[in-house]
Amino acid sequence: MIEQDYLLRQIKEFIAFMMKLLFREKLRSADELDAYQQNSESDMTLYRMIENGQIAEAEAMLYENMQSKTVDNLLKGYSFYQYLAQQEDDFLEARHYSRNQIAAGVRRLAILFDAAHLVGLFLPELSDIE
Repeated sequence: MIEQDYLLRQIKEFIAFMMKLLFREKLRSADELDAYQQNSESDMTLYRMIENGQIAEAEAMLYENMQSKTVDNLLKGYSFYQYLAQQEDDFLEARHYSRNQIAAGVRRLAILFDAAHLVGLFLPELSDIE
């Protein structure tokens, strides 16, 4: 439990860092990220899928739609993982998902956008997660 809380905190801190670094003009707070998460119908579809227990399918759909490396796609990806990180452990467990899988997704997203070095620099614990 303590390890999971620590991992959750690390994930949130990394996402907050990336938001400040990359989106300082676009997003100034976590509240604005929450508002962004509910901005488009395609994003809402992903969150409804999560609620319905289709996290793996939602994640696959997220990556299918990331054909171009744009700031908006990176923001969409980090808001997706932020949304997952906000969920209770029981919620994730009931949907056969874990904090480690969220961390792996954050790392995979960073690699996709050529920012893997930031994961290792700021969150060495996540740099080994596959």
